[in-house]
Amino acid sequence: MEKKKFIKKLEKNIGIKKIKSTINSINAALFFFVFLAFYSIYMNHTGWMLSYGVIVAAISFIALAIFLSRRIKMQVDLNNMKLDYRKYIVKPVAEDYFEKGSFSRTGSLTEREIVSTLLFSDGPEFQYSSCNELKGVYKGVTFANSDMTEDCKSNNFHVKGRIFELDIPTKNVNPVIFTTATAPIIEFHNSRVHTITPADININKMFRVYAFDENEANELLTENMIYKLRELVSLQLGKVLKISFHSGKVYVFYTTESPTYEEVLTKKHDVEKEIPKVHESFNAVGKIIDIL
Repeated sequence: MEKKKFIKKLEKNIGIKKIKSTINSINAALFFFVFLAFYSIYMNHTGWMLSYGVIVAAISFIALAIFLSRRIKMQVDLNNMKLDYRKYIVKPVAEDYFEKGSFSRTGSLTEREIVSTLLFSDGPEFQYSSCNELKGVYKGVTFANSDMTEDCKSNNFHVKGRIFELDIPTKNVNPVIFTTATAPIIEFHNSRVHTITPADININKMFRVYAFDENEANELLTENMIYKLRELVSLQLGKVLKISFHSGKVYVFYTTESPTYEEVLTKKHDVEKEIPKVHESFNAVGKIIDIL
């Protein structure tokens, strides 16, 4: 019952279904007036209702023209309707799906905040931006997730992805960063973090590791943590995966081919079918938190 109420609320706010219902009502009215007009002409032709048949037929045709004009206008409006998918679908679904859930198309991580995760190079030739910020609490873990882009002026390098900020504290005080072998080398100009060779052979094969303190990085790599890192890789979220542990948080980034959510909502979308699609896009949050 709650699900049906939620769907009806979304449909009411969007307004597409209301327009479709109005068009259907007008179609019924058009059929009625067409029938009435021709029936009046027929009755007049047979001699019955001779005084009123033409009048009824004329009124019917006038009403028919008015309703037809209204229907054409509404159909054109419906065909041209392009709403913000994220505003009318993603935002309300996020607020309903997560504890303290919220969604913002524009408010998100700043360039400085993205660089401070230490997942990306900090040189002046690199530019970062983000959007589509999803926030909430999942199983007691506060999270934020955004779409982001990385651009490098010097070699026309462009990367799209999703970045997660998770309030999951670990023992390490200084930052430790893991990137899959396919990830570009991170160039730190304003940090003492550097590449290290981890003591664990398997981690060394799977990841490129960066840290401020090599001993601290090796202490972080317990059997449990190694298992978690392997699980994150096995999710195959993207071609490139990066994980950063520092400042009492965990940051995860993976590359994507396109933005997480659709941007345009039209008459072709069915609200009931769109909700599971949005839930599926949210599921990456749960999967990552469940592992970590």
